[in-house]
Amino acid sequence: MAENSGVTKPPEAFYKGVASLAAADLQEQILRWRQYLESEKRMSVHTLRAYFKDLKNFLEFLVRHRGRPPSLDVIGDLKITDFRSFLAKMTMAGASAATRARALACIRSFFRWLDKNGTVHNPAIQYLRTPKKPQKLARTLSQNQARAAMEGAADLIKPEDDWLKARDKALLFLLYGTGLRVAEAADVNAGDIPPFDAAQKHAALRVTGKGGRQRDVPVIPVVWQALQHYRDICPFLCGAEKHDPFFYGARGGRLHPGVVRDRMKLLRRQLGLPEHMTPHSLRHSFATHLLEEGANLRVIQELLGHASLKTTQRYTELSDEALLKVYQNCHPRARLDSSE
Repeated sequence: MAENSGVTKPPEAFYKGVASLAAADLQEQILRWRQYLESEKRMSVHTLRAYFKDLKNFLEFLVRHRGRPPSLDVIGDLKITDFRSFLAKMTMAGASAATRARALACIRSFFRWLDKNGTVHNPAIQYLRTPKKPQKLARTLSQNQARAAMEGAADLIKPEDDWLKARDKALLFLLYGTGLRVAEAADVNAGDIPPFDAAQKHAALRVTGKGGRQRDVPVIPVVWQALQHYRDICPFLCGAEKHDPFFYGARGGRLHPGVVRDRMKLLRRQLGLPEHMTPHSLRHSFATHLLEEGANLRVIQELLGHASLKTTQRYTELSDEALLKVYQNCHPRARLDSSE
């Protein structure tokens, strides 16, 4: 994949095209809702695009279902059976439970917003059950595999190599060393990388995560050094302002998350690492390895930027290796056997 210079933002025509499926009064509300999601909810471009694709599917269903573009009166009169019919159509089209759950979340969000503004009150959708998604966690690297990835990248990418390779190494170290989401890493600005505190032996990176929530993430020396080396040789960072991107694509624009995924894929193949080493699995590995070493779950929640502790609790499913380690360290008989 050729490197992209920035996040691909859908053209204005995309949003207006979705709204045009509805009658005039509903069109106006759809475009106002979009402004609300962008300005007040600070929804990412990726999530907003996904929401409007789901809304488009729902509006197209209503056009076929009712025989005309839906108006505010039409959606105000929808029954629970109408919403169930929409989800059933998605199921018949092969949509997964996760896709159906996301579509329902989008439509619920729109109806809640209409209700909050006193435009339409239709509680029917709130009584629908959300399709159950199978609990699917990203596979983690073992601690040995993670160490091999860091050491392998350090050996493979030399100080004299070009800035793109230095960038890829910095990204790998950052993703595993801080647990950032791939979009958060791509969104880091030049001013977000702090000076290193020699006395404290760390720096703190200010990260803006989902929903515009900010958090400070510690950056250990080895990660900071990789970031600093990349900063020193990247031609686009010379004289950069604090709001300029930190990670650049080859053409000089902000690095796209899709390029990060592609570069990590290339790096793992060069290093002979498992196919499941992705940016998301590095985040998962970061959390799992902290937990295995005794970190508090609430600390991990803060580092990952989870709004709910429930989300972080998924990481309590320790690896077989970690379970064996706990067993050998804690079971009286295991300790006795090892001393014989």
